[in-house]
Amino acid sequence: MKQLNKVPIPKKENIRYDLVSEVAFILSDKLIENGSTIEEFLSDKANLLALVTQTASIIWKSGNYTKKDLVLSKMEIEEIALISRNIFEFIKINKKESVQFKPTLKGYGIIPDLEADISIDDTLYEIKTVNRNFKSSDLKQLFIYLALRQVSGNMIWNYAGLYNPRKGTYCKFNIKSMVSNLTGGLSPNETFENLLNSLDRDIQIDSRF
Repeated sequence: MKQLNKVPIPKKENIRYDLVSEVAFILSDKLIENGSTIEEFLSDKANLLALVTQTASIIWKSGNYTKKDLVLSKMEIEEIALISRNIFEFIKINKKESVQFKPTLKGYGIIPDLEADISIDDTLYEIKTVNRNFKSSDLKQLFIYLALRQVSGNMIWNYAGLYNPRKGTYCKFNIKSMVSNLTGGLSPNETFENLLNSLDRDIQIDSRF
């Protein structure tokens, strides 16, 4: 694990971390697309409300929220700006050719289509905006994304990694080498197909009970 951002963002009280993290991620995507600055976007009340409304529909899928829930506090707006700024710095340091937010991954069996977080050149990154170190469950989620892309026949990533804009840390690994080390020499294609078949069976079994 390496330290990248010079300004870690410690957790504060009275911050809705799920909302703040997702708003910052979507904001970063929008700014890459339209070329605005963080300050310009967040100072526009209409843009900010539209952004928060979009985010709320993603993280609160039941629709169980009110207009009051869409109002950000000053501390939340400041934290969104800091997280987004760290994401921008991460992209700037790592990007040579291309960046894509939320690359779509075709489903497998009864596993539905999914969206990963961010693809930078030939590397897929999972973003975890949390106040903890990376966990094995973070890697499991990343491996599922890699597996879906591997068996789809589309362009595959050579590298993958995890990035935490709150702590400013990241890790990156060669997919083929990692898979070989974990499986005793199996290829990524064989390993990922086995993983998806196993998950597909588990989902089918769970759905029967």
